[in-house]
Amino acid sequence: MTGLAASALIAPLWAHAQTARRRPCLLIAEEDPFTGLALLKTRYAAGRRPSNDMLGWALSWRLTGQNTFADRALAEMRSKRLPAEGKASRTWLDYARWSLAFDWLFDYPAFDRALRDRIAHELVDGAAAILAAPAFADPSQLQYHNYDLRYLALAAFPLAAVEGYGDFDERCRPLRAKTEKGFANILDVTNLVTPEGSYHESLDYMRITWASLTLLSEIQRTAKGVDPAHHFPLFRSIGDTYLYKLLPDGTPSREGDNEYPILDTRDTALLGYSVNRFKDPYSAWLLRKSGFFGKEWVLPVLEFLWDDPEVTSRDPALGTESELPHQRYFPGVGHLVIRNGWKPDSTWIEFDCGPYFSKHQHLDQNQFTIYHNGYLAIDSGADYTDTESPHYLNYYRRTVAHNSILVFDPSEKFFWSENVLPASNDGGQRMDSARFWNTVRSREDWDRTHDLWNVGSMRVIDYVPGQYHYAMGDASKAYSPRKLRRFTREIVYVPGRDVLFVFDRVVSQNPAFRKAWLLHGVTQPSVDEHAGVRMFRFNEGAGELSVYSLLPHDATVTRRGGPGNEFYTPGDEHGGPWGSGQNWPLEPAQGGPLPDEKRLRHMWKSFWGDDFSEILSSNHKNVVPGAWRVEVSPSEPAEEDFFLHVFEIGKQGTTGHKRVKLLDGANFAGAVFESGPAVVFSTATSEIDTGEVSLPELGCDSLLITSLQPNSVYELNFAGLNIPPSPSAIQPGIQVSMLRVRANDKGIVRVDVQRLENLRLRIARV
Repeated sequence: MTGLAASALIAPLWAHAQTARRRPCLLIAEEDPFTGLALLKTRYAAGRRPSNDMLGWALSWRLTGQNTFADRALAEMRSKRLPAEGKASRTWLDYARWSLAFDWLFDYPAFDRALRDRIAHELVDGAAAILAAPAFADPSQLQYHNYDLRYLALAAFPLAAVEGYGDFDERCRPLRAKTEKGFANILDVTNLVTPEGSYHESLDYMRITWASLTLLSEIQRTAKGVDPAHHFPLFRSIGDTYLYKLLPDGTPSREGDNEYPILDTRDTALLGYSVNRFKDPYSAWLLRKSGFFGKEWVLPVLEFLWDDPEVTSRDPALGTESELPHQRYFPGVGHLVIRNGWKPDSTWIEFDCGPYFSKHQHLDQNQFTIYHNGYLAIDSGADYTDTESPHYLNYYRRTVAHNSILVFDPSEKFFWSENVLPASNDGGQRMDSARFWNTVRSREDWDRTHDLWNVGSMRVIDYVPGQYHYAMGDASKAYSPRKLRRFTREIVYVPGRDVLFVFDRVVSQNPAFRKAWLLHGVTQPSVDEHAGVRMFRFNEGAGELSVYSLLPHDATVTRRGGPGNEFYTPGDEHGGPWGSGQNWPLEPAQGGPLPDEKRLRHMWKSFWGDDFSEILSSNHKNVVPGAWRVEVSPSEPAEEDFFLHVFEIGKQGTTGHKRVKLLDGANFAGAVFESGPAVVFSTATSEIDTGEVSLPELGCDSLLITSLQPNSVYELNFAGLNIPPSPSAIQPGIQVSMLRVRANDKGIVRVDVQRLENLRLRIARV
């Protein structure tokens, strides 16, 4: 959807009225397929009731004609006033509430002209004040961001409410032009950033943004009959966002600045919107049956309007995989969610690689997280309520806090905002521009800064239900080009075995730059060896994660964490070597005075100003911040390194007992999991025509080969290995079998096998 088309779609919402309006028309209407008065009257007659507040009383009068309801609402309106002061990001709901009441009670005889004029003036004064704010200096650049959308809602609700009323339209015409341009731009940007759901600033900020976005959309639909949800797929994707991005315990994905991973009133309203507008049975189940969502709604009257009782809830655990896929990719932001079911003990994996759109994103491309009966591979650290803090700047938003890769160049510089404050060197993804503390403003803005922001992409995604999930992320541009040429990560998840393969190729500009592969967990991991393979294990809750570290061959495995080292960053801000850094602890959740240390006090005052003297309380008491990580680094310096790890996921005490072997060869490397899959990845720098790999004495039930040429035919030749003979051994070089297979359109071959061991596999394109 182009910006021009978006503008044409939105223009009628606040256009100058030529005739008197037919009321009510905000969220409800005389005739409407979703919230028409006849439908709502039927709901009322069946025993359901609107909320017990000003809006609920106004709606009850509309449905019953009982004047006592309207009189109660008017009494509150006479005795109270709209807030003339306060943060617009919080008072927008007051303006929405009063605007709706103004519209719903407009033609009640006791709603006299004097009271209507007073409220209309208060509404328009508030709208005019917010539209004079710097955010609206150029409304065509209004951001798809939680603050800007709340500002827009504060202005748009009053302007929609007073449309056609007296002399207000003349004053409101230029104000409506601003809201029109701003909303058109935001809707257009949704198709760039989150065309099919998820969000770039975390689910915490998503709900704040989308609560006002959906209400604005519904105003347009009911007032003008033009429905953004028919033109912008984001709206239809709200239910699926929650369905996939909620972990099996009901907490949301932790990617980005999720400082409050507890669902609240806005989440409830958004699920209600999905039920009402799209009659989504899974959203209905989440809302009513899951136990994840509270009973409070951001506007209480929405429960009556949007929780359509005719929509029957459906437990996703009852759906087949063809009906409800176990994978969902969210384009734009580049979030991939994989799960092996919908029960409380199911495995949930998120793998992220996409562009950088907003300051509330983290520098974490090609990162993954895993949940199974506990938080096993996590985003570590936690947010400070007002964001900027020493912990936030130097650890939480940085690559070092995530399950990704560090490449440490001692001379690299990182800084906060407009280079106000230098940041520690974590060896991670770049933070060398003020744009990393900003938000994409428009498509034109994206095109102009594309080279800076387009830091990651999901190059390949493949999924065969019940067999495997595959993805390749390319985060090469996320790092300074002075230190890194390439970083690709491939993942293969085999749901039947609950096994995840992670294969990384990292090419640095200088072999002396230290590389570190990171895995974060909650509790202290064990690090040992099993059947000749390095292994480490994290436990949390009732879940367990055993990780077999196969590449690099000679690696240094470091267990880091515990008191005083929970949030350690390896470098300082002065060009010091690896190890010159420090721990950046969380601020106390309850808040308190600034620290005595001069350096930390300087950071706080640089963030917030010289008059800042006390740290506010934080929501991060609800966050699982972690305290431990494992680092895997090559023992010998090299420009190119491969990292290969196999993750076995399960309940405590059930993992880490299988044998896992490295598959090493020419142009290929991979791993075989005992009695399970063998997975082979390309190590070549260009297109593969031929390659070989040895299959050890370890039986497998399937063979999967990635990174082949899409739709090309390959011969798989299996021959005996050159090993000491035994009575049953296959003679070296003797062909055992040959398969001719075609790679699918994603370049993947998968074949079921009875038993493959002590064989040499030769792969050749025909």
